[in-house]
Amino acid sequence: MSFTKEKRDKIQHNLMELINNDDAEFIQKLIKKYSLTATSIRRYLKELMDQKIINKDEDRACGYDLTWTEYEYIYDIANESFEEHEIYGEILAPVIKDFSESAKKIWPYVFVEIMNNALEHSGADKVICKIRTSYLYTDIIIADTGEGIFQRIKDYVKKEKNIDISTRDIILELHKGKLTIAKYLHTGEGIFFVSKMLDYFAICSDNQVFYHGMQSADASLKAYLESYANKISGYGTTVWMELSNFSTRKMNEIFDEFSSDNEGFSKTIIPIREICHGGYPVARSLARRLVYRMEQFGDIILDFSEVPMIGQGFAHEVFVVFKNKYPEVNITAINANSDVNKMIQHVINTKYDD
Repeated sequence: MSFTKEKRDKIQHNLMELINNDDAEFIQKLIKKYSLTATSIRRYLKELMDQKIINKDEDRACGYDLTWTEYEYIYDIANESFEEHEIYGEILAPVIKDFSESAKKIWPYVFVEIMNNALEHSGADKVICKIRTSYLYTDIIIADTGEGIFQRIKDYVKKEKNIDISTRDIILELHKGKLTIAKYLHTGEGIFFVSKMLDYFAICSDNQVFYHGMQSADASLKAYLESYANKISGYGTTVWMELSNFSTRKMNEIFDEFSSDNEGFSKTIIPIREICHGGYPVARSLARRLVYRMEQFGDIILDFSEVPMIGQGFAHEVFVVFKNKYPEVNITAINANSDVNKMIQHVINTKYDD
């Protein structure tokens, strides 16, 4: 059977994706999807190995892995001065020069943003940057020896608001956006928009993980990030970023989705499962944590993916109490199952005495 070059490239790309996901059944899946023979798939494997795009790895379930090239850089910021744009030009620009146009636009934005945080706001004396790249993906780790982002935010909130805030509360606030400890220098948009532009993004600090991913199967990745944070416990904050070298994501579309010309950064999306911690939201106290600072936005999207149900008190506090206090704020629930929707409609439609 003879395929066009476009079809062969598609099969090859699919094969590499399955290997990257360590799918032990990749041969059977390709046979079924493309009506291939096992022999033809082995030819694809040999071709990729000859090009050093993949390699054999007996420790993985599929028996192969993508070939990764790694670089590591250490910056002694206590004794030298560094500029994030210069670091980008020296170590990352040469790596991404042949990537897709979208990837070449996204990487400078996200790298400079996160490196600036490490250089100027971490209180660290060293910053470590690790770049790992393969044919399909590139991931970058930026770690610093500072106090840790979550602890710095705790200290800031205590000083400015005299409020004791937990790490879980901080993670929730990072999901919302507009959170900054340098309000005269930053708008609090950086981490929010950076996380939306990448395939995967995580912040590890104090053995806790703030995580955002464009794909749904994230449990094993969370476990990996938590274990990585434990390994480098000497570091204050570790940021992990990954993006496809073939990304077609448009930066302007992400900015447009969450901002407007008149109001700027005015829209946010909050994954409710991130505040449930294995259960489902019931308490009013949890709802009050959720709605804190929500009045700063014009449009709020509450994502109820993987949330089986919600309590009456939680729903009432969000969809009635908060909404009555801030009627100008639009709240939209998405990915809610029938039980969640029923509870939301129940509290909205129930008549309450004044």
